Amino acid sequence: MRRLLFTTSVLAAAVAAAPFAAAQPPADPVVKVQAVFGPEQFPMAGVTADVAPCAGGASVATLTTGNDGSATYNGAIGCYKVQVSAPIGCSLDGDAAQQVTSLPGLTPTALFRFRCA
Repeated sequence: MRRLLFTTSVLAAAVAAAPFAAAQPPADPVVKVQAVFGPEQFPMAGVTADVAPCAGGASVATLTTGNDGSATYNGAIGCYKVQVSAPIGCSLDGDAAQQVTSLPGLTPTALFRFRCA
């Protein structure tokens, strides 16, 4: 019985110490835009967001939030400026533009809160 316990503990330690051979490569860089409204922060569909490099230049993507209030941009590593405009009947609770930095394996979120009549 002792030999069985010893063997089991040695095998468990070896498995825990071994690197994962099938480790997943880092995910592509992603920028997420999230739009919510009201004190309950309900998801807000149909909000348009422009994504441009922080250093300036043309927009690299125009996103529209879906029913879950979010939209994503799969792009290169770097700093992005995300800018939204308030839909008719709503006002933006904060800045219309946010900067986020996209890195492999991390998903920065630009969160925009709206107040709607």
